[in-house]
Amino acid sequence: MAISKTSEIILGRVENIDSSHFNCCLSFSKASDLVNGINVRLSNMAGGYPFSFEGVTWRDSETLYLCGEFSDYSDKHLSIQEEMYRQTSGFAAKRFVKNKYKRFIRSDFSTFRIQWMLFVVWMKCKGNADFANLLLQLPKDAIIIEDTTMQHCDTKEVWGCTNIELAARRAEVKKETIKQAKAGYPNISKAALKRLVNIETYKVNGIGTFVGQNNLGKILMICRDCLMQGVEPPINYVLLESKDIHILGKRISFTN
Repeated sequence: MAISKTSEIILGRVENIDSSHFNCCLSFSKASDLVNGINVRLSNMAGGYPFSFEGVTWRDSETLYLCGEFSDYSDKHLSIQEEMYRQTSGFAAKRFVKNKYKRFIRSDFSTFRIQWMLFVVWMKCKGNADFANLLLQLPKDAIIIEDTTMQHCDTKEVWGCTNIELAARRAEVKKETIKQAKAGYPNISKAALKRLVNIETYKVNGIGTFVGQNNLGKILMICRDCLMQGVEPPINYVLLESKDIHILGKRISFTN
């Protein structure tokens, strides 16, 4: 399977991507991950890409996405959103707020979460030139993959893909890198060791098959292609409008 054009990307479909056949070097799992020695910062959790939406500045796309899970017109959902917004990062919003209120997530959220994510990431592209430029600098033919192999949530293969063989090989490299670094540099700092491990483990690519829907990776590719072409993504605004989404006390209109 080769994904290179927006028209060929099917959201919600499970993919089997043989990394030995395609340019899969742009796989990521955390905001700190390195690709060819460069921190690509494609994760929704990555800070440094604030954007304005409905008159509010969002520090990252994760926080706005999470607010969509609690977006009905109720005081409870509004209070949860406000608590999320007060957090210092999307990671904190997910760990300390979402996990506390999981039982209040909209029962219909799974019916529009993919389109909501596409909309949120596109808002970040439109509202932050640095993030848009980051996507434009990525290889045009590269398949972007969120590697969720090491995650434990029930949506790991909705947003990303798992690749057991690659993870096993990277674990071996990590172990060997730590061993050699501590032997050669006994006083190496934790930060320096972490960076060295990232560099060495992410040199390992082209191994195994990625399996999953990879919807976040696909969304990033859609946004990259649309930025290149100067067009809007194929967001299902009719669906989003029908869901009566409220963010921080305001009903979001998708028909203007």
